[in-house]
Amino acid sequence: MADRTWMYSGWHRGKAPTNQWIENTKLFLDHAFSIVGVAEDNTVKCPCPCAKCRNYFSHERDEIEMHLCYNGFKENYETWTAHGETCGVMSEQDSSSLAHEDFLTDRMDNMLIDLAGQQPPSIEEEPSASAQAFYRMVASADEPVHESTTHSCLSAIARLLAIKSQYNMSITNYDAVLELIHELLPGQSNMCKDFYRSKKLIEGLGMPYVKIDGCKNNCMLYYKDNEQKEKCDFCGTSRYVQGQNKVPHKLLRYLPLTERLQRLYAHEETAKQMRSHSRSTSNFMVHPCDGEAWQHFDKDYPLFASDPRNVRLVFSTDGFTPYGLGAAPYSCWPVFASPLNLPPSKLLKKEYIFLCLVILGSQHPGKKLGVLMQPLIDELIELWEGRLTWDASVKQNFPMRAAFLWPVHDFPALGTVSGWSTHGAFYLHIMNLDSKTMHLERTL
Repeated sequence: MADRTWMYSGWHRGKAPTNQWIENTKLFLDHAFSIVGVAEDNTVKCPCPCAKCRNYFSHERDEIEMHLCYNGFKENYETWTAHGETCGVMSEQDSSSLAHEDFLTDRMDNMLIDLAGQQPPSIEEEPSASAQAFYRMVASADEPVHESTTHSCLSAIARLLAIKSQYNMSITNYDAVLELIHELLPGQSNMCKDFYRSKKLIEGLGMPYVKIDGCKNNCMLYYKDNEQKEKCDFCGTSRYVQGQNKVPHKLLRYLPLTERLQRLYAHEETAKQMRSHSRSTSNFMVHPCDGEAWQHFDKDYPLFASDPRNVRLVFSTDGFTPYGLGAAPYSCWPVFASPLNLPPSKLLKKEYIFLCLVILGSQHPGKKLGVLMQPLIDELIELWEGRLTWDASVKQNFPMRAAFLWPVHDFPALGTVSGWSTHGAFYLHIMNLDSKTMHLERTL
């Protein structure tokens, strides 16, 4: 491969590029636009390799030339994989210098690229809207706060938001800290100015959460058609605690699952793993797909089973007292979900376990847990119909569907989740009415 050190030695932010860099960049653009086709509107576009677009977005030649002059080439792009070349073998010297460079810089772009996949989206089909939002955030990882720092805007804002969460800072306090930071930074800094812009910057992660008020007695949620109601339709209790401020008796925190499942397919390697499940040829059960429940589901729903990318989900929940047994009665019920498509070595690892619901309150939800899980159930119904998702491994969109296969929990939680009494004469749900029980005539 030809020596392409000119891509980085001839360009420095804030300085004019060298003549060699300008000449070689024009040769690169001649090469790039000699292999692309003509779009429907008769304009020629190709992936932009600048440090901001990172081959995720396609532009015309004049715009790419302007981007390269302003942002430079993306790092480690000596092999033009998005412009007709195939990946070669990296030399030991290149890999050692790359490792040294990663050690010296404190940046988040490596983590984001690991999430998004090493290869940029193909120009043959545009990614879905959620994938484009994520790739835009990846592109912002290379935008420095100012010219004299290696910190990107994304890494700085992520650390500030983590501090806000850790020390329970109010939005007003957060904005005041950012105001002080702006006074200390150069005038041309790219730092977000307030909490609103900080949230917009990281929205590509796709991890929002929704607060939903609930009835004090777990009868209903003030959700969808009931969102504006002030009293429970069943027990008649007030929605809010008495007082001037509208403080709800019960608050449910719901974290949508769909976008986090779509993130699994935004990573090329993870997308391949999500469809790698196949039945074992041995007589041993090495994956959930070897079980009778999985195979029975495939027989009942052959259309769902025809695409291995459709997600099979397992849910788990259990309650605990966050403030200790000696404190006032309080119950917290988190609900987790995890995909079963992954290979056995990845199943139920903490990085693939997603928190979906946090049910808080002074009372145990009991048999009304299903009422509090209504938002999750509604989302599962939507996922059954399919959501357009970008598959980075094949560079195509597909309708991702998901289904709930089974829950995982301890025996007491079985009664809460399924509604089956786990004590008394029929505590063994497998035996049903065939259970043989007896009562002692007297106690010792």
